[in-house]
Amino acid sequence: MNETQRDGQTMRALVKRQPERGMTLEQRDVPTPGAGEVSIRVESVGIDGGAEALIYDWHESKHRYEPALPQLFGHEFAGVVDEVHSSVERVQAGERVAVEPVVGCGTCRHCRTGSFAICPDRRLIGLDADSDGAFAEYVTVPQETLYPIGELEADVGVFLELLALGVHGLEKSEFELGDRVAIVGPGPVGIGTLVAVVAAGAGSVTVIGTDADTGDRLPLARELGATTAVTADGLEADASFDSVFETAGSPAALDLATKRVRPGGEIVQIGLFHGQEGVPVDLTGLVRRGVSVTTVYGRRASSWRRAIAIAKRVDLSPALGPSFDLEAYEAAFEAVANRSGIKVTLHP
Repeated sequence: MNETQRDGQTMRALVKRQPERGMTLEQRDVPTPGAGEVSIRVESVGIDGGAEALIYDWHESKHRYEPALPQLFGHEFAGVVDEVHSSVERVQAGERVAVEPVVGCGTCRHCRTGSFAICPDRRLIGLDADSDGAFAEYVTVPQETLYPIGELEADVGVFLELLALGVHGLEKSEFELGDRVAIVGPGPVGIGTLVAVVAAGAGSVTVIGTDADTGDRLPLARELGATTAVTADGLEADASFDSVFETAGSPAALDLATKRVRPGGEIVQIGLFHGQEGVPVDLTGLVRRGVSVTTVYGRRASSWRRAIAIAKRVDLSPALGPSFDLEAYEAAFEAVANRSGIKVTLHP
C-alpha cells in the first residue's frame, strides 16, 4: 500500500503492538492514496471471531504475525470515499462503499475469470503485513476492491462480506429452487448463508446449533427466515437434506453434515478449521452414498452484486451489532468473546 501521509493530519488507530493479548489505541498519520487507490473514511469495521478476535487474544494460531508487529488489522469494513487518486475512475469522493479485502494479482487465470479469492498471489487488506487495515479512522485501498452500496448503512456494508460469502457458496453449489437445506453453525458465516439461502428460494432451511445457541442465535435464525432452528439433538431422527452448508469450522459440525446429507446430496464446506491441519471425515462413506463435497473460499464480484441486491430488500438489522466506538474496543472484543450478537463492529 502507499506509504505517503497527509501533511500534519493524524488519526486514531487500534494497533497490535506486542505479541500478547490486547491492542493499543494510538495516533497515526493519515495515509494518502497512491496510484489506483482511494482513501476511505471508515464508518464501521467488523471484528471477525476467526481473525481479529484471535489476534487480539494472541491465539497460538496467530503467532505467525509476531515478526510483522506492530500491525494495523481490520478486514471487514465500510465507509465513505474521502479522497481519490487522479488515476481512479470507478468511484468518486462521497460515495458509501463496502470493501472486498481479498486483492488478486489481476492477471492469473483465476483473476481473469473473477475468482480473485483463490489467486495464488492474493493478499488480504487488514490481515497481511503489507496492507494496513481499517481499525482506524482512514484506510487506503485499491479501487477494484470497492462496491458502492448507496443508501445502505455502513454496518450493513460490513455484513455484506459475510452475506456475499454465503451467496458464493450457493453459486458454487448444486442448489436448486425448493431444495431442503441445512446450515450447521448459526455464527456470523452461518447467518450470512441463511439470508442468502432464504433469498434464493429454498424449500426449507434448518439451522443447527449447540446448546449455547438456544437463547439467542437459534431464535435469530428463525427471525431471519429459518424454517427450523434446533440443536443436533432436536433434529428429527430421519431428517436429511439435499444440501448441508457447514459454516462452523468444527469437526463435530462436519461429522453431523456427513450424517444428515441425503444420498446423492451435497456438503458445502465454508467453515475454516482454525489451527487444525486436518479433520476426520468418512470419505469412503460419502463416496458410497454419492455425496459431493464443495469447498468455498471468499467471494466473486458476482457474489457482491447479488448480496447488495439482497440487502436492499431484506431487513438485516437483527444480525447487526452490537456496535462500539473505537475507544471502547476492549468492550467490543469482550462482546465477541461472549458471543454477543452476530456481527460486532467498531465505529471509528
